[in-house]
Amino acid sequence: MKIQSVEVYNFRKLHKAKLDLSSSQTLLVGANNSGKTSAMVALRCFLKDRGGITAKDVTASNWKRLEAIANSWLEEDAEPQLLPLIAELPYMDVWLHVSDNELHHVAHLIPSLEWKAGLLGVRIRLEPKTLADVFNEYRDVRKKSVDRLAEYAKTHAGRVDDFSLWPKSFQDFLDRRMSSQFTLNAYLLDPNKPAIVQDDDAIMLQPQVLSVTAQGLGPNPFSGLLQIREIKAQRGFADASDTKPSSDDDTEDRSPTSKRKLSDQLQAYYRQHLDPDKDPTQEDVSALGAFHTAQKTFDERLLQGFSAAIGELEMLGYPGIANPKMSITTRIKPTDGLNHPSAVQYDISGGSTPLRLPEDYNGLGFQNLISMVFLLMRFRDDWMLVGKHAGSGTSPEQDLIAPLQLVLIEEPEAHLHAQVQQVFMRRAMSVLRNHRLLKDDASPFSTQLVVSTHSSHIAHEVEFADLRYFKRKPANSDCVATSDVANLSGLFGTDDETTRFAKRYLRTTHCDLFFADGAIMIEGAAERILLPHFISNSHKGLAERYISLLEIGGSHAHRLKPLVELLDIPTLIISDLDAIDPKNNRKSVLPAFGAAYETANSVLKSWLPKLTLVDDLLAEDDVPELAVGGFGHIGVVYQRSQTVQCEGDAKPVHLVPSTFEDALVLANLDIVRGMSGVSMSNAFAEITNSSKTAEGLVSDLYQRLSQSPQKAAFALDLLSIEKIEDLTAPPYIAKGLNWLEKRLTAGDTT
Repeated sequence: MKIQSVEVYNFRKLHKAKLDLSSSQTLLVGANNSGKTSAMVALRCFLKDRGGITAKDVTASNWKRLEAIANSWLEEDAEPQLLPLIAELPYMDVWLHVSDNELHHVAHLIPSLEWKAGLLGVRIRLEPKTLADVFNEYRDVRKKSVDRLAEYAKTHAGRVDDFSLWPKSFQDFLDRRMSSQFTLNAYLLDPNKPAIVQDDDAIMLQPQVLSVTAQGLGPNPFSGLLQIREIKAQRGFADASDTKPSSDDDTEDRSPTSKRKLSDQLQAYYRQHLDPDKDPTQEDVSALGAFHTAQKTFDERLLQGFSAAIGELEMLGYPGIANPKMSITTRIKPTDGLNHPSAVQYDISGGSTPLRLPEDYNGLGFQNLISMVFLLMRFRDDWMLVGKHAGSGTSPEQDLIAPLQLVLIEEPEAHLHAQVQQVFMRRAMSVLRNHRLLKDDASPFSTQLVVSTHSSHIAHEVEFADLRYFKRKPANSDCVATSDVANLSGLFGTDDETTRFAKRYLRTTHCDLFFADGAIMIEGAAERILLPHFISNSHKGLAERYISLLEIGGSHAHRLKPLVELLDIPTLIISDLDAIDPKNNRKSVLPAFGAAYETANSVLKSWLPKLTLVDDLLAEDDVPELAVGGFGHIGVVYQRSQTVQCEGDAKPVHLVPSTFEDALVLANLDIVRGMSGVSMSNAFAEITNSSKTAEGLVSDLYQRLSQSPQKAAFALDLLSIEKIEDLTAPPYIAKGLNWLEKRLTAGDTT
């Protein structure tokens, strides 16, 4: 049994969003404020907590329609209608995939006698406990607030300004009444009516319409089927300066995610799985006997040690003849050994003499790693009823193992350096499945892990098909900015050359693309070295954004076209003209006007602007761009004409450089003339000092680049100049960065 997908409606940024779950682990990725947290909270509220939804969780744009519904209730002869109201409130459709040998688990969810196996759908929706109660109370309190405000206006010369009484709106009413007046209820869905429909070029998510006679199943339709455990983002580990002692109150909340220290988690695990007082085995009896002997010996020592003090007390006439005599005894429990600040220690001696420090003195990252792994072990053992937990149920049903465990982890990267993040993600599922009943592929028990992250290092460890990308949708007149969820599993189609290249390239280099506000695709190492300086010195708007740089090269960038278009973020492609002469065996040449040269660059020919002739490319005035999705615009820049004048030129000459490097030299002649370093830097300095004409300069630079290019080394030499802020970007790159900055700014106001 697996959860195949969940569809979330009207919940925070997820107005209509479908989240497909992989069979084992699913990683939620996306830029900040893209909806990942909304998805994790929705899973928690609908499946784990089965409640806790507040008015603030309703998608903001829905309030316009909700207020209209509530205002209609204020009319004299109004009658409340349930369907318009619940259509605007949060709900979730959960689709399970059930095999024919698991039908006994889902008998109460089977929609008809014809259903055999496959998909089962359940809707969990927020609805009024009693619609009439909500209707009547809102009408009453709203009328009273209006009447009282009118009375106030009479005594204050009709001036009320923005003063109002509760509830000033339906949202204000639900801020106080949502928890008491509303509840979750579940309903069966028809597996033959999918929610996805095709509308021209857009895929729209339209929810299934329930029958008016649909019968509710209650708030927990997955009782006995699904166990959900969670590690929240805010884990709040203590450090050595936190001297607040751990509570030893047995009534304290013992949920694993509420504990700040590993020792607290050890105590909770011990109580559930190892406590010898619960159904003791022969080994437990031996341990309890040792505790009894220790307690008896200690009591005898206490009696001896306190005898003088108690005798002195009795000389004062107390306790007296009628009062019982004072005695001192101990109460030692097996868990007491773990109930102190140094219960967990780390051995740092490395030798024969022990040298240990308490857990608070270890790094927060190490504490976080150990804590999360230990929690995963506990989740697994609780689920599999390991140890003393096995007989704790009050009825036989409570001791049955649920066929599916769903584990939610928010931002596991907290305090962890890159390598440890990768190790955790690589090993998390194996820890959750490390049990004899779970290791077999044919096991009747399934585990699904859902992780949300901002870490490209964690994304690096997950198969491409397991990534779910949250992309922001622009606001419009009817809806605030919301989010969609993209399933990357089938993005590149079949396993052809392009698919293999894209998946392998992204896994090995640029998973940070999934968290970026914008992207810049560049040709080589020199651009990667110098572009950040151009951005920080001359494009402050870009410097404040999370921009992903992809060093991909002009011959391969077009292979990422499906991904770039799906991500729906502004993307700038910085490419080379790559001019060739079709009349001379397609030999590489220096670009020139009117020479009938062509470009060999696949991006320019097949993606954007889809032109082959160099003359046509040079005739483009602005940045060629392509609009995709809501925010996504793709723009491309390449070498254009630059104005150059040397000593022997009567007037400025317009020439076209061939690469980033010679375009950079032409834009920074004074800086390059004084350079020294690797042979190419020295050669460029000599060429710029000796060339008498612009044409000769450009030709000599081209020849030197053709002979033995040292592009990265040349860029590194430029980093050593006295004032890096004096370095000017080539005009075509400056134009591209201006374009990207404007596109990102436009996205802020959309």
